[in-house]
Amino acid sequence: MTNTLRTLAAALLLGGMLFTGCTSTQPADLIVYNGTVYTVNDNFDTAEAFAVKDGKIIALGTSDEIRGKYKATEELNAEGKAIYPGLIDAHSHFYRYGLALQSADLVDTNSFSEVVRKVTQQREQYPNTEWVTGGGWDQNDWDVKEFPTKDTLDQLFPATPVIITRIDGHAALANQKALDLAGLTANTKMVGGLVEVKDGKMTGILIDNAVDRVMAKIPDASETEKRQALQNAEANVFAVGITSLDDAGLDKSTIDLIDEMHKKDDLKIRVYAMLNPTNENKDYYYKNGPYKTDRLNVRSFKVYADGALGSRGANLIKPYHDRAGHYGFLLASEQEFRDIAKELNEHGFQMNTHAIGDSANRLLLDIYGSVLGGKNDKRWRIEHSQIVNPADMDKFGKYSIIPSVQPTHATSDMYWLATGWEKNAQSTPTLSRN
Repeated sequence: MTNTLRTLAAALLLGGMLFTGCTSTQPADLIVYNGTVYTVNDNFDTAEAFAVKDGKIIALGTSDEIRGKYKATEELNAEGKAIYPGLIDAHSHFYRYGLALQSADLVDTNSFSEVVRKVTQQREQYPNTEWVTGGGWDQNDWDVKEFPTKDTLDQLFPATPVIITRIDGHAALANQKALDLAGLTANTKMVGGLVEVKDGKMTGILIDNAVDRVMAKIPDASETEKRQALQNAEANVFAVGITSLDDAGLDKSTIDLIDEMHKKDDLKIRVYAMLNPTNENKDYYYKNGPYKTDRLNVRSFKVYADGALGSRGANLIKPYHDRAGHYGFLLASEQEFRDIAKELNEHGFQMNTHAIGDSANRLLLDIYGSVLGGKNDKRWRIEHSQIVNPADMDKFGKYSIIPSVQPTHATSDMYWLATGWEKNAQSTPTLSRN
């Protein structure tokens, strides 16, 4: 019953929701009754029951009203449970999340034996991937607090390259096949990286740039892997009630695949796709314009203004309290941001810009304002809008800009960020309201 109810939740966004009285019996595919159904009409009314036809809600009302007016091939007693409209995630990386599901999750493993078991299980679940990958192991969590060696992986996967990264991303364990493909030997030397060698033989442990050398050999996902990634991601988000989402940064090839899967009914999730601002994407979509179907909306580009706070890349008005004279940085010049804003506006696309620091937010708000001119219905967005100076808050309303805030940033950064504010209270801006 639970999965059925979750599927039904998506339908509440699709159809006209009308309260009905008892008239002549009409055909329906499904009737759900004896529930607490939360609508999204003007009054946010609740109902007991609803009828579904061709995947759409056609009526809501009391259980007696709906069962009296409609005759359905299937009826479902909700047993008083709550039924909600499908949830929308306004900022996600849906496709990348799906690809990551095909890698072994090695976080919180308590031994190298458990790492091997999880890697083996992952291979059994996804036998067609060219590489076996995973990440998150930490030898400090194990009884034997030593780096592992590649011997077991060599035995289990003699012909399949394997690389599994440590939790910090700065170290990894690779098997011999992966090392061979990357051209690494016991004699390999490099700046900023290390191939660990003991008794004249590689252990499989790689550090920093040596990890990158192997990672560079991993091919792009195959068509089969891409389709599986999208379907795996969909199953997981549907399970928690998400029926629509915004994917922040896709290329035309991935969007075309999503569109194809939608049309074949292999994928049902509704996707608002933000395009990466590559020349290929701009050339095609500037020429052809926005693209929209019942399940896919392609009318925006994802732009990056700055980095993140944790890496001190977010662009701030005042310097970081723990790094004198450091303000973070922009990822492109001011003129480049102005140029793309003008282009997107001229071609009818929305601009959705990642901006974490208050300096980046100020610049992009001003650029948006210069292009949009005032109140409008174009719905341009600042993604994250994490730190905004109080003097800039009113610009969101003035230019009809959406602050697309991810509240999880507040909870993930609040502890160490609050310390920074206490030490530099006079010069540190306030966190945007989440």
